[in-house]
Amino acid sequence: MSLKHLLSAAACVAAIGVAPIAHSATINVLWYGQGSAYNTQMTNLAAGAASYDPAGDGSLSWNFTLWNSSDPTPTFSAYDVLVIGSSQTFGMGFDATRLLGAKSEIEAARGTRTFLSGQDADWHYINGPGARDDGPRGFLINAVNWAGSGTGLGIVSLADGWAGSGSQWWSNANSFLAAELAGTTAYFQEERVVIPAATAGFPVNEGLTTAGLSNWGTSSHSGFTSVPTGYLSINDSGSFQGRYVTIVTEAYAGGCTTGCGDEPTPVPAPPTLLLMGMALFALGAVNRRRMR
Repeated sequence: MSLKHLLSAAACVAAIGVAPIAHSATINVLWYGQGSAYNTQMTNLAAGAASYDPAGDGSLSWNFTLWNSSDPTPTFSAYDVLVIGSSQTFGMGFDATRLLGAKSEIEAARGTRTFLSGQDADWHYINGPGARDDGPRGFLINAVNWAGSGTGLGIVSLADGWAGSGSQWWSNANSFLAAELAGTTAYFQEERVVIPAATAGFPVNEGLTTAGLSNWGTSSHSGFTSVPTGYLSINDSGSFQGRYVTIVTEAYAGGCTTGCGDEPTPVPAPPTLLLMGMALFALGAVNRRRMR
């Protein structure tokens, strides 16, 4: 093969090496159950999760399990993510009793990624604006995929009730979140949720827009007056300066949503390096022939 042909082949390999490759993996999702209608809707969400891939960078299928009040305490280490839906009193059936009773077991299995939000995206997925990819559906799938792509048991927890609702559990003494959130939570209604420019490109915000996260008819019921140590805000309040709607574990805020397990991801060699390497190999082959 001539040097010209080898260089042409190298260019093709380089081009192939940098092309995005969509892939699909599976994560084990444990969802804290509520009422039967709620559970049916979340099961439907899970069944279609693998079809959500607005960036074309790969998706995750969910091996989905509901943890209902009548079920035994799960083996949390068998799951990639525990999802705790909104503790609203809109008839969805939330009861924190089993959750608070499993504090030590959850703490033992808890992993590297936690996603906390004042948005009740599960309620709005059911009741409107519905299964919008730039709104409730995309928000829920991104949250679960991001938290489930870490090491150990990821956590997703949605809106913690509102003042006077009697459904708040984050600050309960038996909550595994109480200590780390102490003094930072607040209960306020927000209609405009803003994705900051600094986090708009993070995989956890893939496909989402400020418009899609806003105007839900109360988009958020709770949030944070300051960002707790170890967290980063990825969605801010648009009406109250210095308040935050969604926070995630800071160390992995920009991490993948495709099941990377917080392991270092090999970086493909740039096309120029691949080209140079193959060209040098070709030149060496030519020189060896000339020396014979």
